[in-house]
Amino acid sequence: MIFTENFTERSIKAMKNIKEYVFALGGFFKDTSVLIRETWQTRHIPFKFQKNGDEIVITGYKNSLLPRIEIPTEILGLPVRTVGARAFVQCPFLEEVRIADGVEVLEPNAFSYCNHLTKLFMGDSVMKIGRNAFFECKYLFCAELSPALREIDDRAFYGCTGLRDIHLPDGIERIGEQAFFGCTKLKSIRLPLALKHLPRSAFDHCLALEHIFVERGSPADLILSASEHYSKKLRYIPRI
Repeated sequence: MIFTENFTERSIKAMKNIKEYVFALGGFFKDTSVLIRETWQTRHIPFKFQKNGDEIVITGYKNSLLPRIEIPTEILGLPVRTVGARAFVQCPFLEEVRIADGVEVLEPNAFSYCNHLTKLFMGDSVMKIGRNAFFECKYLFCAELSPALREIDDRAFYGCTGLRDIHLPDGIERIGEQAFFGCTKLKSIRLPLALKHLPRSAFDHCLALEHIFVERGSPADLILSASEHYSKKLRYIPRI
C-alpha cells in the first residue's frame, strides 16, 4: 500500500513536470515564431529600430548612402514616437530629412555632423529637438519646424552656417544655451510670446543677425533688452 502511494505521487509529479516542460517548450516555439515573422516583415524596412513598450524608437539606418530619408508614422503596427540619440550621426550622403506626423522627440545628436544635409521638414507632432540634434550641419538652409514644438535644447542648431531663416512656432517655450550659435547667415528671427526660457547665448556669433522681432514686455524682450548687444537689434511687433 505504501509502495502504491509513493508510486502514484511520483507519477503525478512526473506528469506535472512534463506538462510544465511542454508548456514552456510551446512558449519557446511561439516566441521564436514571432521573432522569425517580425524579422521577415522588417526585411524591407530601411531603418534600424527597437521597441520601447508599445512604441518604436528609430536607432539608425541600414543604408547610410541614401540621400533622402522619411521617418515613418509606424513600424510593425506600432507608432514611431522617437528618433533616438545618434541615430543618423555623420551620415555622409544625407541631404534631406522628412519626419512624419506622430514623431514627438528628436533625441541628442540625432542628426549631428550630417555635412550634406540641406533640407529638414517636420510633421505636426514634434515637441522637442534634443541637445546637439543638428550640430554642425553646415549646409542646412531649409528647416521647417513643427507647429507643436515646445523646446529646442542646447546647441540644437549649433554651427548651421547655411541657415538663413527659421520660423519658430507660436507655442515654443524654451530655447537652450547656444541653440543657434554660429548660424552666421541668419538675418532675422521672431521670438513668440510663449517663449519663457531664452539664454543670451542662444544667438551668439550670429554675425548677420540684424532684426529680432518680439512683443514689447514679453519675456524675450525683458531678457534681450538687458543686453547692450541685442537691445539694438530688437524690433517690436504689435500684440494681436
